[in-house]
Amino acid sequence: MVKKKDGKASRGKRFETISHRWGKLGKFFLLLCVILIMGSCATMPTENEIIRSREQNARRDVELIKPPMSVDLTQPLTLEDAIRYGLQNNLALRVADFNREIASKETLAHKLKMLPGLVIDGRYEYKDKLRKSDVYNWKEDRDVEDYTVSELKDSGKANLSLTWNVLDTAMAYVRSGQSQMQERLLKERRHRQAQFLALDITEAYWQAAAVEDALDYVHTVIRKLKGVRENIADAVKMRAMDAMDATEADMRLKELEITIRKLQADLSKARLKLAELMGINQNVEFTLYRPPIKPIIAALPHVKELDIDRLEEFALVNRPDLFASDMQVRIQKQEAKNAFLKLFPGVNFFAGTHYDANRLLLSKTWNSVGAGVGWDLLNLPAAYINMKGTEKAVEMAKAQRLMLTVGVITQVHIALLDYAIKIDRFRLLEEAYILADNLLDMAKEKVRYGGRGLTQLDVTQRHLEQMASKLRRDEAVVDMLVAHKRLCVSIGVDPLDCDASILGGTGGVLPAEPLKRWKCTECGYIHTGPRPPERCPICGADRSRFVQYSGEDDSYATGPGAGVGAGLATDMGAGLGNGGDLDTWGKNIAPPPDAGLSRGSRSAPSPGWAGDASDKFLWKLQIGAFTKPAGAAKRIAQIKNADLRLMDPRDTDIETKQLPRFGLVNRVRFKGLTQADARNMANELRRKGMEYWIIPPQSPHW
Repeated sequence: MVKKKDGKASRGKRFETISHRWGKLGKFFLLLCVILIMGSCATMPTENEIIRSREQNARRDVELIKPPMSVDLTQPLTLEDAIRYGLQNNLALRVADFNREIASKETLAHKLKMLPGLVIDGRYEYKDKLRKSDVYNWKEDRDVEDYTVSELKDSGKANLSLTWNVLDTAMAYVRSGQSQMQERLLKERRHRQAQFLALDITEAYWQAAAVEDALDYVHTVIRKLKGVRENIADAVKMRAMDAMDATEADMRLKELEITIRKLQADLSKARLKLAELMGINQNVEFTLYRPPIKPIIAALPHVKELDIDRLEEFALVNRPDLFASDMQVRIQKQEAKNAFLKLFPGVNFFAGTHYDANRLLLSKTWNSVGAGVGWDLLNLPAAYINMKGTEKAVEMAKAQRLMLTVGVITQVHIALLDYAIKIDRFRLLEEAYILADNLLDMAKEKVRYGGRGLTQLDVTQRHLEQMASKLRRDEAVVDMLVAHKRLCVSIGVDPLDCDASILGGTGGVLPAEPLKRWKCTECGYIHTGPRPPERCPICGADRSRFVQYSGEDDSYATGPGAGVGAGLATDMGAGLGNGGDLDTWGKNIAPPPDAGLSRGSRSAPSPGWAGDASDKFLWKLQIGAFTKPAGAAKRIAQIKNADLRLMDPRDTDIETKQLPRFGLVNRVRFKGLTQADARNMANELRRKGMEYWIIPPQSPHW
């Protein structure tokens, strides 16, 4: 009995010791949990903390947008350097790179999810009472008190389990493939984003360079006009001129000052935009390198060299966003595969080793293996509907890809049309500048030799008109260069690689085919292009009726390098003096002295029309149909000098058409017109009492 009491006393003492010890541990764990919970709560910072944080972030951001050491802005900045800096430092591209890195990490995470699960756990538990129960005596049909237990008040357990879910592994494998495709999709989008960035940098660069050149030229014009103003002032003092003329000359100078202010504002905007696109601080000073513009224009391809079918094919094979759309379809297919896998039951395999500190057990450690199958039958209808939805998503992705394909083809056509229009506009403005320059020279000569009816004020006005023509011409140069780069981007070529691609030079990805002349053996129609047309537009004969024609054609230069510059060789080499010559663009030199009356003999060559590539999108205007060739020639002579636009015989097309009732008919048409030009010409012809027919694109009379 004494031993029994001693045993009870020792157990009670041990229980008090354990209770005291675990009471302290419980308080510690409780305090730790409270600290973790309070630390994870979101707290609103104070106003001073917000201001201090904003100042620190502002300093850090300003440091980050400073040009890196690899960027040397002490030398004049070329377009290639600007694009390269932009591709390295543009903030939008940095964000795109971060997205790609995140997608790469997600791919690795999905691959790691294919590993089986390995779980280790341990637990200690103390109960204040034993789990004691009575037993049932079936012979006596009553409950009998029992004095044995299978669990003690304190217990400790530990398990190490290896589990493998076949369905989860398969789905993780599919997810990893999706993530890899998403990574490639982001890569293609980033490539496309870089192309657009290079195009924006090109536009901002040329705009800034053109405005800088315009400022240099306007300052030169001001110096000249100030000399004219002094002559006018002397004439007013000698009462040879009215004081009103001097005031009007002052007003012209003031208008020039306003022009300078506007050009300075445009230059600042262009430089700020260029700095933003390059990803550097707008306060950083840099000098633009202005290369000679004439060789750049001469290297541009002629519209007739560009085969729209080959451009479409190149775009459909090389556009990064089309690669991205292909990846999107694949991603949706993988999503549909995942939805299909969810219809199957889950199969689990497991193996583990276990430990139980209960001293009443005969074996405290044991191992177990097994397998299990689980299938949520009531979830099958929802999983099936979800699978059908993902299959529709695949079809939608294919439809979106088709829509993008149509959009790419449309963009290529629009870009080529815009390029043709910009070339045509440049040629027209070039001619307008030549005419304005000729008028200025004539006015100077008349005043110099005492011509009647002209004064120094008229010369001033001619100076302003010539300056305005030059500024518009230079603006058209920028538009033409940007349109060429935009055409490159529309087919998926990087702007820096544009000169060595299908759109320029002879060593590109798709070298341009040599242009040839083809003659229809049925009606004599002449076609210029690398291949004959599918059908003759005059008589409808098929391609087999065309033969190569070796006749002379002065309206278009053929052979290697016969681009826009081939047609402009005489235009720009004819002496665009007074600072207007494109050879002097970017040299920051004073304009040459006046060349005299000999320059008045220059002619303004016509641009011709836009060309075959864009003809289908432009309008025509027919002014007559005649059974005799002399009638067509007479009608052209009537309107040749009309004030419609800067016309030229090459703008006019005399087509021969075989009609059942009249035989061969010669019809006179103007082609390569925009809708506005066609309407304006029609109004002018109506005022002159002449007949006309407006023929829109895709018309059955085309």
